[in-house]
Amino acid sequence: MIRRFRLEQKGRYEKLVIAQRLSEMVDRYLDGRTAPLLIGAEQGGIGEWDDVVVYHADEHYEHFQIKRQTTPFSDKHIDKADYIKSYKPKASSKAAASATPVVPPDSSIDSELDKAMKSLSAWSLNPQSKQPPARAFSLILLGLEVIIKGKSNDSITANHLHEFCRLCKQDGLDLAALSSRTDTPTQNVYKWLTTWCGFTDWHHVRQTMRALTIHAVGSEENLEDRACESLGRHFNDPRVTLEKLVGYISTSTTDVNAISCHAMINHLKDALRSDAETWTQYLMKPPAGSSWMVAGTHNLNGTSSFPVRHAAAEIVGHHWTAGGNNRRLRLHATYCPPTPNAVALPSAILRLALHLKSGSHCLLLGEPLWRQGAGNELGRTLGISESDLDELPWIENLEALSCASSRELSTILATRDESSALHTAMNDLVWEQLQTRITARLNAVSDTPLLAALEPKWRSWAAELTADATARESLFEQLMYPKTEGLDGKHALRVGPRTADLLESAILMLLLVCVAIGNDDGNWREIPEVGDVLSIALKNWSGASGDHGGARPLADDLMAVLGPSPAPVVILAGVEGSPTSLLESGMADDFETRNSMAAERQPKLLVTRFGVLKYLRTGTLAELQGQFKRHWDAWRDAREGAIQAHGEGH
Repeated sequence: MIRRFRLEQKGRYEKLVIAQRLSEMVDRYLDGRTAPLLIGAEQGGIGEWDDVVVYHADEHYEHFQIKRQTTPFSDKHIDKADYIKSYKPKASSKAAASATPVVPPDSSIDSELDKAMKSLSAWSLNPQSKQPPARAFSLILLGLEVIIKGKSNDSITANHLHEFCRLCKQDGLDLAALSSRTDTPTQNVYKWLTTWCGFTDWHHVRQTMRALTIHAVGSEENLEDRACESLGRHFNDPRVTLEKLVGYISTSTTDVNAISCHAMINHLKDALRSDAETWTQYLMKPPAGSSWMVAGTHNLNGTSSFPVRHAAAEIVGHHWTAGGNNRRLRLHATYCPPTPNAVALPSAILRLALHLKSGSHCLLLGEPLWRQGAGNELGRTLGISESDLDELPWIENLEALSCASSRELSTILATRDESSALHTAMNDLVWEQLQTRITARLNAVSDTPLLAALEPKWRSWAAELTADATARESLFEQLMYPKTEGLDGKHALRVGPRTADLLESAILMLLLVCVAIGNDDGNWREIPEVGDVLSIALKNWSGASGDHGGARPLADDLMAVLGPSPAPVVILAGVEGSPTSLLESGMADDFETRNSMAAERQPKLLVTRFGVLKYLRTGTLAELQGQFKRHWDAWRDAREGAIQAHGEGH
């Protein structure tokens, strides 16, 4: 069991070693690179090696032994038997007066390093050492020149042990050749390990030393500099942050939990630089689709602009709000087509990825397939242009991150709940942004009578749409997914910050039309005495269902957009051309390719943004109503003329 450090009696050097390792972990974690999961201590583990333990992403443990040693660990003989032979008790002791040779207890003659290596030897002989998880051991020293055993002319240094461990790690090592090697340091290290430290033979030594690594980390100043180098990439004042890190290590000695990267960064988040990179990862676990892991640093820097009802809302708020660069959305799952009539998590994440803010990126497993799938689901356009998907900030990424603080979605129901929460949060955020945008546009209206007509209607609509999420989603779907296009609008891939301009213009057009001809009763659904309203926000679409001609301007396909039974009132908020010119070209095309009865299936009123939105800035209510009366008359005359002309066969 991993737990926090027992450092009440540890000195600053030990704390700096831990802090430097923590700073590397934090650096890698914030960068979205693979990092150790936990650092702490282990209960009931390996004596002398369980004060500092790191749990790595590949599920192995690394045990530290930290020794700030500047003088020899021991000046006794390398061979313990030679030392015992030469041992002489102090003259004042009773043993000195006895003629019987005295063997001193190990506790009185073993160095601290002898004890650590003896503990490692005993553990490696235990059958439990062969069971998972794998374990590695790191001896942390100031430098490699320190003497481990013996005197200067006949001694072992840390460098000798370091080279010995490197030999043992070599694949295909011949133990017989190693044991007969005449190299003095090699034989001395073996002699020390087998006479002082409890190792039994060359096989035992080799197998255990394969797991040991000697690290020379330098002085306190070296450790501080390296820690500050790592922290400086993410924090405003790395020196101050390092001291905060050391203080956190010093005071966190009674908690039973280890320190995770996320917990450590959360403690330091006030010191993060404003441009520090953040990330979120959705990882699908095998078997595909049944279980997901969610992790990231999205909830460390800044807060969302709305109350968080679900953890997914933090993710949406982070990736879809302005004010931060270097945000990364990581999706480690293969693309699969959307499931009909199901709220699929991959589609929700895809929607999130399609509308990332400037400066953000999405890292995907199998990025080309995701890009192709997005194109198929969207008809190659978000509705803005013919090249909406060409410059997506998406990058291929094969690396999955392992995080101790991951949130697991272990059932199909849990993944659907996550997907629903993501969609709800995305819809809420888009709606919040739209309300802010439209209120700002109304605030700029100069004509008081026009404002007096627009504002109450907008407030009434906003209240209803805020309270009724289903009605709001239905409105979004109508605006962004013409029924004649045949695309599934349930996953709302086109609804997000990138299309907010389209949605804003469409709602403003609805307001202006209702104020101009609908009196007090007109709304986004219908205008009394005229009929139902169909409003489309798109500038571009993918063509009618079954048409594979690619994205194109909506105005090019008027009759295909309207379909066989258009609503009495059609508002094309993304079309710049005049309604009468659209009618003339659309009717001609339709008549030539179909039959003269096509002229009968026209809306009573077609409105484009041509000359309409300007009234928000410079017009008056009277001018707006006059314009629509003329517009209505011109449209009616053109429609009737077209019907008559085509009916007579001209």
